[in-house]
Amino acid sequence: MGQDRINSHGAPEAEGQTEVGPAVWFFGGLMIAIGIVTSILMLRDFRSDSYVYLAFYSIPANTAISVFPHEPVLIYFGKVANLWLAATWATAGTIVAAIMDHAVFVPVLNLRSIQSYKEKRLYRKAIRYFMRWPFATIVVTGFTPIPFFPFKFLVFSIRYPMWKWTTALVVARFPRYYLLALLGATVPIPNWILIASVAFVFGLYLIKAIPEGFRRLRARRLKARDGVET
Repeated sequence: MGQDRINSHGAPEAEGQTEVGPAVWFFGGLMIAIGIVTSILMLRDFRSDSYVYLAFYSIPANTAISVFPHEPVLIYFGKVANLWLAATWATAGTIVAAIMDHAVFVPVLNLRSIQSYKEKRLYRKAIRYFMRWPFATIVVTGFTPIPFFPFKFLVFSIRYPMWKWTTALVVARFPRYYLLALLGATVPIPNWILIASVAFVFGLYLIKAIPEGFRRLRARRLKARDGVET
């Protein structure tokens, strides 16, 4: 019934896949590489007003799974750069991220091996409401401080068309980026606060990721040891 509602609103039917193609691995690896390179560039020359830096930073900062906050960087660029150009370059990087995300997560979230999540009550309820106004929902959640990741998940899970996805992001993100840059241009926020806020976000992820990494490593070692003993 839930799937019929999705189809009645014009969304492509999400047929399961047995495996992901090479494009998924390519774009997934590319996102990681861009994130690493961008981090090095920003740390070496954070005070630069280069729009290229901003565009490249906006790619990992807007991928579906990201630890790069875009708000402090847009606020900083509002101090040193043209507001319209800053919003434009940040939006360009965001569109690149959106295309890469779509290429990676649409196949992944439609693998037959993980299709059971589509039978969950929460998902079926969320997708039913989402499909009433999908474009408007993306615009509103992409513009406001509402957490955006759950809606990205819905977009990719139903194979929402790429051109609609990217168009909605332009409508949502460009004015958001402009307002963030305008905030930096009008409110004297010290750079150390912006840097500290980025470090704080990284710290939150590390606090969660490091213990989880050790837990998985320990579980893998125990599994390997049990395999040897048997």
